[in-house]
Amino acid sequence: MTSVRPPFQLPRGMFYGWVIVAISFMGNWITAPLNPVVFSIFIVPIRNDLQISLSTLAWCITVRMVSAGISAPILGRLVDKHGARWLGVACAVCAGTSLVALSFASNVWVMYALFFVSGFSGFGVFGGGQILTGVPPTNWFIAKRGQAVSYALAGGGLGTASWVAISAVLVSTIGWRAAWFAYGLMIIVVLVPLYGLLMRRLPEDIGLYPDGADAPPVQATSGGVTTAGGRGVEVNFTRKEATSTWTLWISVTAFMVYTFATNAILFIRVPYWSDLGIPAGLIGVAVATDPFVVMLCTLVFGVLADRYPVRFITASGGVFRSLSMVALFFTQPFAGWVFAHNILWGVGSGGMGTGQNLLIPQYFGRLAQGAIRGITAPIMIGAGALSPPLVGYLLDAGVSYRTVFAVTGLTMLGAGAVFPFLKPPRRPERASEGMGAEAVSV
Repeated sequence: MTSVRPPFQLPRGMFYGWVIVAISFMGNWITAPLNPVVFSIFIVPIRNDLQISLSTLAWCITVRMVSAGISAPILGRLVDKHGARWLGVACAVCAGTSLVALSFASNVWVMYALFFVSGFSGFGVFGGGQILTGVPPTNWFIAKRGQAVSYALAGGGLGTASWVAISAVLVSTIGWRAAWFAYGLMIIVVLVPLYGLLMRRLPEDIGLYPDGADAPPVQATSGGVTTAGGRGVEVNFTRKEATSTWTLWISVTAFMVYTFATNAILFIRVPYWSDLGIPAGLIGVAVATDPFVVMLCTLVFGVLADRYPVRFITASGGVFRSLSMVALFFTQPFAGWVFAHNILWGVGSGGMGTGQNLLIPQYFGRLAQGAIRGITAPIMIGAGALSPPLVGYLLDAGVSYRTVFAVTGLTMLGAGAVFPFLKPPRRPERASEGMGAEAVSV
């Protein structure tokens, strides 16, 4: 154990796990400028400034996701073993410094290098890669895990919504370089003290139990789902045990296909609307609607996940995302279609995002989830990394936007359709031995 008391005294009856959730919320919110949605606002001014093609710029997202995939196994094991405290400090410095340096980029090769470095921070990564903000809240909750994760994830939705709108203003006033400089400095100033002073690994490290309970969680004697099936009940798999199950690999394959389709659309939809002649200000407002809806729906799905099987919530993500592609397919120079797409996209993001962050801790437990995510995240991140440049080249070669929209919409629907049939994994034999928080080796 690293400590015997919380970093500071909370009001009587308040569980310190909610402080962990608040830090994760801030981590998701403050690093949202790193994600592809916010980056899409910068595409047009960067292309005009550096005189580069859409497909060339798309590689910025790809190289960042490649480095995020490389670092995920390392971050996952370190978070399981040492927690996200000092790792979060180091990664915040890495992410912030990369953005500050990006403001001085003079050519696309410098941008590639800086995006590659920023990926090692682990912040602002979609597709199941939120190890530094996703693992901590799930470590502190079992019975209320859905709510805790939804509150933490809501930071990403709020951050994306706010930074999209702010970026649209900053890019048109102070320029894209000054905007990146401000974002980088902000990440360092906010996250370094939050993670360094307040983050802790497990409730057991400071003499507490998950959910603020008076006793340790009961090790389940049957089944494989750790939350909705009973309060304070868990099954903890090791990394080896988890990777030996079909449940894990079926879900990872579905998430991989879904992420591949998603990242392509995130990159091209703003240029598509611009080509249609839709005003930039209206696009900015519509794109900001998407993460705001994500935030609200994530909160709803998080509450539902504590009551119903998370696989059905995950499946809804594929359905709503495919409906959003129908709206995108029929978009004309009319604002209503743009807003319809973003609203439906946001609902789908809430469902699938909740599933990506809850399936592993609910099916495989909390004690080795960082190591498990470290194996699965590179696969999903890698799929997302390939799609932007691939779609960029297809569009440059003359393939129509609507063909891309039709294919990706069907792909999203197919990925979501897998989850209603996803069965919980069989309980490992040693899970019945009554292990404590330190007993599972990753």
